[in-house]
Amino acid sequence: MATASKELKNTTYEAFIGVLSLLSIANIAFIYLARSDQVDVVVEIITGFLSVIFLADFAFRFVTAGEDRWRYFFREFGWADLVASVPIPQFKILRVFRLFRAYRLGKAYGVRNMMRTFWEERAQSALLAVLLFIILLLEFGSMAMVWAEEGAPNANITTGGDAVWWAYVTITTVGYGDQFPVTPAGRFIGVLVMTGGVALFGVLTGFLANTFLSPQKEMKTEATAKPRDAKSMLAAARRLLDEQDQANGRLRARLDEIEQLL
Repeated sequence: MATASKELKNTTYEAFIGVLSLLSIANIAFIYLARSDQVDVVVEIITGFLSVIFLADFAFRFVTAGEDRWRYFFREFGWADLVASVPIPQFKILRVFRLFRAYRLGKAYGVRNMMRTFWEERAQSALLAVLLFIILLLEFGSMAMVWAEEGAPNANITTGGDAVWWAYVTITTVGYGDQFPVTPAGRFIGVLVMTGGVALFGVLTGFLANTFLSPQKEMKTEATAKPRDAKSMLAAARRLLDEQDQANGRLRARLDEIEQLL
């Protein structure tokens, strides 16, 4: 378990990588089922982006494995993580090992513990969930827009690259207006993408604001707590000194009584 704990990261991160691995495998099926060159372009763009994430994930696992990095590379299928990061269709199937790793995480920790960890680390969980939904919205919004606008008269979203560009600009609420849907179905998809983008970036903005403001609040709390602790300690010391003076006074009085008796 010690080596496994080094290989396996926290629940939210493993779930994030697991879902992205499942998406990358599903993209292989999308290419064959869609039978559209422009949908293939969308899938290839997203696959390239996922490959960067998977390569960073491999580097992160390899570096943090410490003395067990070669065990991770050879015995824990780290080599498969590295090869699967290459955006070549023949290597994508190796990403199934990432799903196997997520399964081992769930089996090792249990669903109840995973949910508790997810709640305890809800800030990080929210960030990774937002990133995941942005990727999903970007890919499926682009694919849906290609399907709706391809072949329509006066359409200006005619390629997979146009669709991905439009989806990203829309999700980020920039809205350049250089690409826009002209069909009723395309506009309906645009409404869904815009609504999802506003919601997701609203959560992301709140997370970033909380991240940068929380340390300041903690510092203020510590700064205000220290003087109060010092004052209470000083007051307690003074009370002890007063009690000691009173005890000394009673002791002197008793000594005086004894002297008079002598």
